[in-house]
Amino acid sequence: MTYLMTDTLLDPLGKVLLAPLPDGRFRVTLQPRNTATFVELRTCETAFPVEIIQFLLQKGIFPWLCDCLARHEDPAYVIGAIERQVLAYFPREAFVGKRLLDFGCGSGASTLALAKLFPDCEMVGVELNDTALDIARRIQTFHHAANVSFLRSPDGDSLPPGIGWFDFVMLSAVYEHLLPCERRTVMPLLWSSVNPGGAILINQTPHRYFPKESHSTGLWFLNYMPDWLACYMATNHSRYNFDENRRRDWKGHLRGGIRGGTERRMLRDLLANSDGDARILQPNQGGLRDRADYWLSGTSSAHRGVKRALTSLFRVTDRLLATIPASHVDVVIQRVR
Repeated sequence: MTYLMTDTLLDPLGKVLLAPLPDGRFRVTLQPRNTATFVELRTCETAFPVEIIQFLLQKGIFPWLCDCLARHEDPAYVIGAIERQVLAYFPREAFVGKRLLDFGCGSGASTLALAKLFPDCEMVGVELNDTALDIARRIQTFHHAANVSFLRSPDGDSLPPGIGWFDFVMLSAVYEHLLPCERRTVMPLLWSSVNPGGAILINQTPHRYFPKESHSTGLWFLNYMPDWLACYMATNHSRYNFDENRRRDWKGHLRGGIRGGTERRMLRDLLANSDGDARILQPNQGGLRDRADYWLSGTSSAHRGVKRALTSLFRVTDRLLATIPASHVDVVIQRVR
């Protein structure tokens, strides 16, 4: 079906306006019936056909429709962050003939982006949510991504049976959503699935001790508060997602990602049940020398002098404390043996 003018798709929660663009794509705009309905992203542009958009609505993700589309298509949203990290640490040829596990792949945006970036690498996306897996497989079919498979985790503490070994494991905006008990169980499982010489890539995880908790609440100094006070503040004074946060208990806040992580904590989780050895890698591609350079390369051109000074500081903290205390943790950990 060809849409020559703005068309409307109906959902129980609202309307989806599709405005054709000159390049054949659509501008998607969400109009919720209730103004109090939480919508992650209200507008986006997409090259997906109407049939895909209808399929996503059938899966009941109206409030997250534009977020889902942007994750799959907007380089500045998720895909760019993943590609930036991978290509800062490894040349493209390092992935030829290898296997990569994308743990907590959600609707498959990161898995399919990596599959396109490295067509000679076998990609395995693992996810617990059935709806997300249905979406991932539908979009995989649309893209004809033959080097990708999606598997369901039996539960939050285990991996699909017979999943095998991997040269790379990625957690893209995943670690912060694992409960403390899950971090202590699933992280060692992921580590045990990595071949010697392979690596785990963790990105977009909020730093546990950054002054502002920018992932779930937008509150300053919440990261330094005891759990009971952090729960009270997040429930009653959140600056983000207030309606959703006020319905959560502490476990719900943890699942939402309120407590991020640090490089040291991630290392301890990985090595909890292992006699192997690990090291934090430094990026060495594209003229980068270390993780401080990597942080600077991802910032805007504003206040460049201040950021260069922070880069020097971060270089010291990385050498002494093995951390870059920026807002988010991006780390690559290699399994030495």
